[in-house]
Amino acid sequence: MASGAIAAGHEPIAGNPLVDIPAGAFVFGSDNGPENERPRRVVEGSAFAINRTEITNRQYRAFVAATGHRPAFYAEHPLLGLADRPVVGVSWGDATAFCRHYGLALPSEQQYERAARGAEGNAVPWGNGSSDEARANVGADACCSGDDRDGYPMTAPADSFAAGASPEGVLNLVGNVWEWTSDIYAPYIGASAAAGHHRVLRGGSWNSDAGHLTTTYRLAYDPDFRFAANGGFRCVRSSP
Repeated sequence: MASGAIAAGHEPIAGNPLVDIPAGAFVFGSDNGPENERPRRVVEGSAFAINRTEITNRQYRAFVAATGHRPAFYAEHPLLGLADRPVVGVSWGDATAFCRHYGLALPSEQQYERAARGAEGNAVPWGNGSSDEARANVGADACCSGDDRDGYPMTAPADSFAAGASPEGVLNLVGNVWEWTSDIYAPYIGASAAAGHHRVLRGGSWNSDAGHLTTTYRLAYDPDFRFAANGGFRCVRSSP
């Protein structure tokens, strides 16, 4: 199957197909940003498939209706709770439970970064430019507040900003909402994650400044916290 193809019948979450990411070598990490992004190196990645967009409120509500799981904290918010917007106000455990219900998982940091930056190590999904309000839902120039210069004061519809797609056609891997990954936060090299508690969020959000809107930025976060108005997720299926 061609790189980035959306497979027929490959849609466990209605309206949010899985995009195939091929196996192969890719650039992971960065030597140009914060210390926790280092070192930049080439790693071998296995094939996987990732949701084309963040999980939406509509999709999360279907999961809640099917399982009795608690609703997202902002489910009734007049803007954040709109059906086509990324679900926010979910803990790491909530996100994990959603993905598992559909036979999927949260992406690892390496999977998220590979999907976002392609094999060549792009700083942003569309290449090596800076964050761009025409390509991503971004915040004000100074951290950390939202604005509407990109058309949205808070979250944007999950299928927005097609011009900011990744090389395989995945949307909003920077901007819109931070996204949970499966990994415990730890340095890449030289320390064990076994004793860690915090999980890693990736991608920046609607109230992030340019410094947070890169394909390599890592944010350590309390996995039990479910009150963030700018945190969501998407799922992956790993190849056997």
